[in-house]
Amino acid sequence: MKTNLKDKLKTLLTILLTVCMVFTVTFNTGMSAVHAASTSWNFKNTEFKNLGTITSNVTVSGLGLIANSSKPMSVIADSQTVSGTVYTHALALGGSGSPSYRAIKVPVSSDATVKVILRSSGSTARTLVVADASGNQLGTMNAAAVAEQASYTYKGAAGFVYLYSLNSGINIYKIQVDDRDTSSGGDNSGTTTPSETTITVKNGGTTLAEAVKSAKSGTTIVIDGTIQSDKIVLPAGVHISGKNNATIDFSQTTGSSGRGITIKGNGSTIQNITVKNASDNGIYISGSNNTLKYVVCCYNHDAGFQVSDGGANNKFYNCTAHHNADATGENADGFAVKLHSGEGNYFENCVAEYNSDDGWDCYAAHGAVKLVNCQANYNGYCDGIYGDGNGFKMGGVDNKTPGVAAHLDPLNHYLEGCVAKGNYAAGFDRNNQNGVVTMKNCTGDSNKTYNYNWPLTGTPSALGYKVTFGKALIQSCTSKNGTNNIKGATLSGTCVGF
Repeated sequence: MKTNLKDKLKTLLTILLTVCMVFTVTFNTGMSAVHAASTSWNFKNTEFKNLGTITSNVTVSGLGLIANSSKPMSVIADSQTVSGTVYTHALALGGSGSPSYRAIKVPVSSDATVKVILRSSGSTARTLVVADASGNQLGTMNAAAVAEQASYTYKGAAGFVYLYSLNSGINIYKIQVDDRDTSSGGDNSGTTTPSETTITVKNGGTTLAEAVKSAKSGTTIVIDGTIQSDKIVLPAGVHISGKNNATIDFSQTTGSSGRGITIKGNGSTIQNITVKNASDNGIYISGSNNTLKYVVCCYNHDAGFQVSDGGANNKFYNCTAHHNADATGENADGFAVKLHSGEGNYFENCVAEYNSDDGWDCYAAHGAVKLVNCQANYNGYCDGIYGDGNGFKMGGVDNKTPGVAAHLDPLNHYLEGCVAKGNYAAGFDRNNQNGVVTMKNCTGDSNKTYNYNWPLTGTPSALGYKVTFGKALIQSCTSKNGTNNIKGATLSGTCVGF
């Protein structure tokens, strides 16, 4: 039978489609093999080797070190060579441990391999336990008398595992967590190795929920223009980037669980987007080592940005929180670094304005924060709703049970080049925490109660316990168009208006 031109074109089109399908499957299969991440911590690095003796809980680059005064640990100089790599310092577990002391709290994904360079500190082999938070033993690693690598494969809910000695001292030089198929390849201390997959989300196309469901560590989700979404939980190592005035409208969320973006994992970057209209926080972070750049959180019904529940070493650059307000006005801060947040959270060139509660609130934080060139202006009133209205509220009391002594961490916050203007209460406020807060080259201007509020004493009797309140170091700062209460502060440098 004679084949006409139309049939020939149909045949050619079929061949081309088949080739494209084969290429797509091959390409996607190849990409899936590199959806992985590797994070490691080497105790020779400066942030670890300068710790010395550890007598209280500390978090460094997302790694938790659990100790107390009676069960301490220490970072020591101890040179060992494993597979050609020289390790110069170790975390010395001085004896047996548990999830409550002499333990290392390691963040893991739901499918990960934990690799440890370790050795017994004695002449005989010892056992390193891998456990969950309740102390249930998940596995063990052998610590020989000579330094070597041991590993444990974890499969379970994303979260943390605890490493501690079953009996006597063990020295640990490096910990590495490989997600999925990543193999050990050098010392990537504190870094994540991404793939290069991109998923674009825009109105009428792939939804944000669909993108999150298919994303793996290293994937970048690109928000193009304005989209609407219900709440999402961002997987560890997955990034969000925006273009064309990218905005995520979370009006679909409802209730106190309606956080727009929740980040429980480590190593994500969010940049160039606006997050608005969530029924709770705009962005909530309990993970560590995440970075946010040029992100705006506005018109959410709780804090714009919140870091809590152990979130540590998260970095914020050029982020803005404005017009966030809750029904009572008492919760919606611009930036809330509170309720058991960890160490090392950092803010630079960030702005909090017109939020119903405080600009920055560090109530019950368990780690000091650093703020550089940040602004907190006109907080405490938003669309007819009044809250506390402090610009920078630097720490507070964690006391959940009446009559029980409060948990008070001495938080040595540091602020440099920060400005607090027109806030409904104080510009810079102690909020009853007992550390020494340093303010350098800061300005308080036209705040309603005090520009700087650092009283020598507080009202511990009303709270049911006795505490020694912290003080402030005010260095080369300015106060104008307002009054100050700084009996608990020391002034130095050229201070103006005090």
